[in-house]
Amino acid sequence: MGFLDGLFGSSEGDEKPQFWSNIQSKEEMDAILMQSMERPQVILKHSNQCATSFFAKKNLELISEEDLKSADLHIVDVIRQRPLSRYVEEKVGVRHESPQLLVIKNGEVAWQGSHHLVQADYLLQALK
Repeated sequence: MGFLDGLFGSSEGDEKPQFWSNIQSKEEMDAILMQSMERPQVILKHSNQCATSFFAKKNLELISEEDLKSADLHIVDVIRQRPLSRYVEEKVGVRHESPQLLVIKNGEVAWQGSHHLVQADYLLQALK
């Protein structure tokens, strides 16, 4: 798998720390919903085994930290964290897809996009 790890990233520790906070539990997801009352929360549902998801994530990581200073960014690995991914779907009421980007404001999904809509331009527009 060395070649594929190089192309798609390994399943361990390939998230950019300055961008993504890895959601680890249902309690963290509940806290993210509460934090959305104060500031927008962004959740990327991502699969390390999907080329579309890989390129979508890389595109999002091109956004400057300055442009993202108004929101917190979180990531869920839909393969390794399948029960948590289902919990996110249940809590926000948006059918699961991958890749999928959710912008949560005031406890509700303000914008969501999947597949080709998971792009930096769309995210920046949703955060305005």
